[in-house]
Amino acid sequence: MNEQQLKTLFGNRVRELRKLQNLTQEELAERIWMDPQHLCKMENGSHFPTLKNIIKLADVLKVEVKDLFSYDNSEENQLVDKIKIEMKKLNKKELKFLLKTITSIKELR
Repeated sequence: MNEQQLKTLFGNRVRELRKLQNLTQEELAERIWMDPQHLCKMENGSHFPTLKNIIKLADVLKVEVKDLFSYDNSEENQLVDKIKIEMKKLNKKELKFLLKTITSIKELR
């Protein structure tokens, strides 16, 4: 993979995760203190963020940094991304309930 391919894949991934959060480019740019034009260029694959901005992106998009570099766009992975994002919104009690529910579902198989 060359540098341009990496920039393009990364930009597509950021766009995908941004849309899962129902954020516009302007809203995301504001939350990470980035110029909206720079974010647009990053999503289009012509710019690559600094490490500081990668960390900010992961935080705002509610994913781990490594998830920004996961380029498998299968339906299953999209569902996992949505679940991860929704899980970040749950409190400890709700997470425990979710874990019990998942465990019960697995036992029913």
